[in-house]
Amino acid sequence: MKITFYYVCHGETLFDRKGRISGVSDSPLSRLGAIQADQAREALKDVWFDKAFVSPSERTVTTAEIIIGGRNLKPEAVEDLHEFDFGRYEGTRFTSHPDELRRCFEAQDFSSVDGETKAKMEIRVRNTMRTITNMCDDDDRVLIVSHAMFESFLMEKVLNVDVDVLTKIREKEGNSAIPSGGIMVFTFEDGRYEVVSLPVEAQNFRKPVEKKTVRFYYVRHGETLFNMWNRMQGWCDSPLTKNGVGQAEAAADALKHVRFDKAYTSTSQRAARTAAIICRYQPVDPTPTRLLKEVNFGDFEGVVSDSWQEEIRERHMEERWDDVGGENGEDVKQRIFSILDRAVSQAKDGDTILLVSHGTYYLNMLRYVFNIDREEYFVSRRKAGKQGMPNGGIFTFEYKDGFYHVLQLMEAPEDFKEV
Repeated sequence: MKITFYYVCHGETLFDRKGRISGVSDSPLSRLGAIQADQAREALKDVWFDKAFVSPSERTVTTAEIIIGGRNLKPEAVEDLHEFDFGRYEGTRFTSHPDELRRCFEAQDFSSVDGETKAKMEIRVRNTMRTITNMCDDDDRVLIVSHAMFESFLMEKVLNVDVDVLTKIREKEGNSAIPSGGIMVFTFEDGRYEVVSLPVEAQNFRKPVEKKTVRFYYVRHGETLFNMWNRMQGWCDSPLTKNGVGQAEAAADALKHVRFDKAYTSTSQRAARTAAIICRYQPVDPTPTRLLKEVNFGDFEGVVSDSWQEEIRERHMEERWDDVGGENGEDVKQRIFSILDRAVSQAKDGDTILLVSHGTYYLNMLRYVFNIDREEYFVSRRKAGKQGMPNGGIFTFEYKDGFYHVLQLMEAPEDFKEV
């Protein structure tokens, strides 16, 4: 079993800003703390979380709510994720009782003021991580939002990190070893915890490449009324013809032995209906997303392409439609990588994903993801006696450890063979 943990230390609080000690006592996030939490949200926006656990303190709960805002995920409060108990020194300034405070911090023992000891904290951290790990499933991606001292003990006692050395290195860099709103990544696998990346400020965080394999089946929608009349059809829409429904059913039949873990479809009805037909006997419902919509052809939407054949060809080659109210290549490229990043982030190792989209979008995917030239592609397909982008066609590719690979170029449903 493998679990990947993303540990976030809460943002700066009122007590932090005023130099007061805050352990089991609490104070709200400062304005900077809310900004730091939002920076963590931005840094983790492409990370899919299966579960989230949070200390019951308001400062951590607020940080967690900011990070996962808009997601269908509710963090679970775990009592023993709370910060170190500083006893009667809770809420006092760090400048108060300096000699006694220094001795307590150096020994990590506040029992003289009815607080926690190093030994008790170590046991609590180990037991809490064991409890959280036992609540997770294989391949889960888990968010933990907690505190600095808890993170320090976690690094030293569970992850075998020399915190003193890390602190000296970060101080030379002018940074904190455990920054507010900072992010650390570690894994649990085969009974062992292991660091992936040490705590870093959210704005400097780089998502680690996930070592997993995800297979994609990309299907072009069935024939539509506009396809039949050779009209340009991007963000405008037209219904599937009877033949188009048959092509969607043929794609469903060709893929009947494939079990999809997730499915995404363009919001255009021609794609959504195709996806619904394919998923009729699948365990998933297609998720609609505008990221999979066809290229926006602007003023060329709905025109008969034969009337503008040469100009349309040139515009396809240059991916230039923005001067007529549509998109350019960079716009489409950004959409393509956004949906792929999202799908890969949400997928677990070995998952199979269905994408239902459009013909020109497919050609752009070949260009931007796989570096396949449009003209060369059509020449090679004609030589092979194949259509370039048949309605209902199926294209198979794979994500593996940070890279995408073509498994099979688009084939008509009747020619499709599983690879």
